[in-house]
Amino acid sequence: MKKTEKEMKDILTKDIQISDMVETRIQETYKQLEKRNVRRRNAGSARRIAAAVAAVCLFVPGVVYASSKTEFFQAMFGNETRESNGVLKREVDTGKEGKDAKVTVTLPSREYVPVDEEMAEETIGAYVSEEPVVKKIGSHTLTVNSFVYDRNGAMMYFTLEREGGVTALAGDAETNLTKGANFTDDSDFYFNCETKNGAFAGENTYIDMKKSTDDKLYCYSYMLWSEPLKDGDVPELLLETYPCTRKELTEETKTKTERIRLTSKKPVPVRKIDMGDKGYLEYSPIALSVDMSKGMGLSKEEAQDPYYLDSIAVEYKNQESYVVCDKEKNVENSSYQLGAGTYYKTVFNRLVDVDDIAKITVNGVEFAVK
Repeated sequence: MKKTEKEMKDILTKDIQISDMVETRIQETYKQLEKRNVRRRNAGSARRIAAAVAAVCLFVPGVVYASSKTEFFQAMFGNETRESNGVLKREVDTGKEGKDAKVTVTLPSREYVPVDEEMAEETIGAYVSEEPVVKKIGSHTLTVNSFVYDRNGAMMYFTLEREGGVTALAGDAETNLTKGANFTDDSDFYFNCETKNGAFAGENTYIDMKKSTDDKLYCYSYMLWSEPLKDGDVPELLLETYPCTRKELTEETKTKTERIRLTSKKPVPVRKIDMGDKGYLEYSPIALSVDMSKGMGLSKEEAQDPYYLDSIAVEYKNQESYVVCDKEKNVENSSYQLGAGTYYKTVFNRLVDVDDIAKITVNGVEFAVK
C-alpha cells in the first residue's frame, strides 16, 4: 500500500539508525557514483538534502547490493585497480649456490580492460552472491564480499583484516605478477575452497595494492576446480584453524576444520562445443575448459601436460579478438590456469560476452559458435 504524504513526512523527520556495514556500502556507492561523474542535483535546501539522505536509507538493501556488485565487477574484471604490463624480466633465486644461484625468467605481458557494468549485471549479476560472509578467525577477520562460480571455475572477492597488521597472508606487486598471495608460516589458520562432493579449487590471489593497507588486505581470488562440478554441488570455504602457527605444526597437532557455505546462488551457465574426436570445449563469461586429447594432435601423455597449450583466442562477431594466451608472443591475459587430467582450464581476466562470440581458437583448432 502506498504511503500518504503525511506518513512520508513523518518518516523523513525521524532519526534513522543504520549498521556500520550498511554505512560502508552507502559510502562506497557514493564513491562509485562520483567516479562515473554522475550529476548531483542541487537540493536547494537543508530539508531537501535531509529528505534525499533519508530516502536513500529507506532503500538500503538495494544500495548495499548495487555497491557490492559494482565493486565486485570492477575488482574481478576491470582495470581501475589492476595495471597492464608489457613483457618483463626478473631474476629468481633458485636456492642453489654459485653461478646457478639466480636465473632470469620472462614474465608475459598482461592487458586489463574496462568492464561494462551493465553487461556484467545482465550476464552474471543473478549469480553473484550479495550478502557478505564474515568470519572471525583469532585476531583476523575474514569477509567474503562476493562469490560467483560455474562448473569449471570461480571468483571470490574477500578482505582480510587485523588490527596491528595482517600477518596471515602475504602478497605484493611482485606476487601479483607471478604466483599470487600465500599464507605465511606465522598464520594460525588456512582456508581454501572445496565443494560438498569433494572437488577442490586451485587458485591465484591478487592483492589490490591501491586499496589495501597494513591492517586490511583487499583480495581477488581466481579459482579452477579440479574436476567439473556436478549438478547441485555446493562450493564451500574449508577453514582449518590451529593452536599454533603453521611453521609449528606437527603430525600430532590437533586442528579444527569448519566448512562454510559460500553462496546460495546457482552456478553461471556453461556452453559447450562438442565436435566429437575433433574437439571438445566448454566456456562461460568467466572461464573456459578444453579437452586437449581431442583434435589437438597430442598423445594422451602430452594432452595432460599444460606445456603443450600454445594459444587461446576468443574472436567476436565484430572480428575483434581477445587473446587469452599466446606462448610464442609472451601474452597471458588470463587470471589463472590449471591442468586437470587432459583438460586445460583458464579463468578469464575480463568478462566475456558469450552471446557475441563467433569462434574460439585453441592451438590453431577452431571451435565455431553456432
